[in-house]
Amino acid sequence: MTNKKNIAFAEPYYSGSHKYFADGMVRHFPGKIELFTMPGRHWKWRMHGAAVTLAEMVTNSGVDFDCVIATSLIDFALFKALVVKKLPKCRFYIYFHENQLAYPWSEKDKSPEEKKDMHYGFINFSSILAADMAIFNSVYNKKSFFDNVTPFLKSFPDEKLDGFVDKLKEKSIVIYPGIDEGICDNRKMGDIPLILWNHRWEYDKNPEAFFETLFHIKEKGIKFKLAVAGEERVNAPEIFNIAKGKLKDEIISWGYVESREKYLEMIRNSDFLPVTSNHEFFGLSVLEAASNGVVPILPKRLSYPELFPPDKFENLFYDEGKLAEHLENAIQNKSLFDIAEISKKANSYSWKKCVERFRDILFP
Repeated sequence: MTNKKNIAFAEPYYSGSHKYFADGMVRHFPGKIELFTMPGRHWKWRMHGAAVTLAEMVTNSGVDFDCVIATSLIDFALFKALVVKKLPKCRFYIYFHENQLAYPWSEKDKSPEEKKDMHYGFINFSSILAADMAIFNSVYNKKSFFDNVTPFLKSFPDEKLDGFVDKLKEKSIVIYPGIDEGICDNRKMGDIPLILWNHRWEYDKNPEAFFETLFHIKEKGIKFKLAVAGEERVNAPEIFNIAKGKLKDEIISWGYVESREKYLEMIRNSDFLPVTSNHEFFGLSVLEAASNGVVPILPKRLSYPELFPPDKFENLFYDEGKLAEHLENAIQNKSLFDIAEISKKANSYSWKKCVERFRDILFP
């Protein structure tokens, strides 16, 4: 079914997984979506100022939109207030790729100790309050927000607002983002496995634990090759420079891969993806790799048990502090993993399912 309604999609942080999702929605949704974006940088300023810029883009487009979707790095209440004046019949939806009540802060960021971080959590709260519907990208994301929002609201001196939480829950749902289905026909691992990093080069992905694991298994004489992709950052953790030197004999690729085709070729040649993230509200890069035949090695926390239920994919999960031991065993016992079944599960998070859910809620 194709609809003829006008949809605006406002993305204040057009980079990485946010860009992937926005572009995918435009490409796959059975109806036209007009995309309005800002560059993926200065996330704190986006949460304050993007509402004004994106509201101007939407209202100046001249299109009489029936509904607007914006993602969560925005002051959605302000955005709606600025747009609804010109589009009074429009419905407003916010999509949460992350939430600030459960996001781990960098040790270099002084906002938490200065109590400035509380405002970003409050923006998330007021955003859902203003929205017609809040959509989270995973059950874990939604649960982590609602587990934290009541004590957060009760921390204020008066007018604590926690009585609104039930109203927020009533209009909050989960829709997984779609992935481009991968290929792993007749996939077999090489004698020397290729280990992959395909995350952002940032503290919250815990690259220290990833590379320390590789240093350890190299010292034990276990052979492997290494491909490091993902978005680089200007102030990337120092461990990347250290690892580039210590693992120079193992590295076959280092740095962001501009070409989508070359990136897909890289992950289709990779064997294992050890995941060390301190935060992950969904896991697009993990699913994309798994859909193409890479075996993810996962912690039993965050969104990962939701994506790959441990009762069926027990061999993928390592206990806290046991990643090196688990990876070593995986390399030495490759037959433990049913690559086709892992890929099938990853491919079940398809764009088809995603856009069907969006169609059903946008145009019931």
